[in-house]
Amino acid sequence: MPQVVAIVCCTALVVLAIYQGVLLAGAPLARFAWGGEDHYLQPQFRGYAVLTILGALLGGFVALCGADILHQLPSLVSTIGNFVFTAALFGAFVLTARSRSPIERHVMLPTYLILSALFLIVALAGHTH
Repeated sequence: MPQVVAIVCCTALVVLAIYQGVLLAGAPLARFAWGGEDHYLQPQFRGYAVLTILGALLGGFVALCGADILHQLPSLVSTIGNFVFTAALFGAFVLTARSRSPIERHVMLPTYLILSALFLIVALAGHTH
């Protein structure tokens, strides 16, 4: 079960990373993220978009380690990492709930809540040995 959850989590994170990459490339889709105030990613958010991509990659790695699909991290480290991502994504959920953009809230609130729940499931049920 945790393996399936980790794979779903990784899939969602890849989609999030691709979305941020598309924003960085100049696609007019920024109204769904970073405050939703413009169609294009503003220069002040470019660094955050890069950090989101790196965080998504790291999160996928941590989820896969936490579900014993990859074995590059000690069990305790991957479990703690999954709890850290749970908290970080729930924090993103709370911050996004305060956004003035209804479309950003409509798209990103469920995304962050689901990702947070997926990481929590992996953290609680991940290691089988």
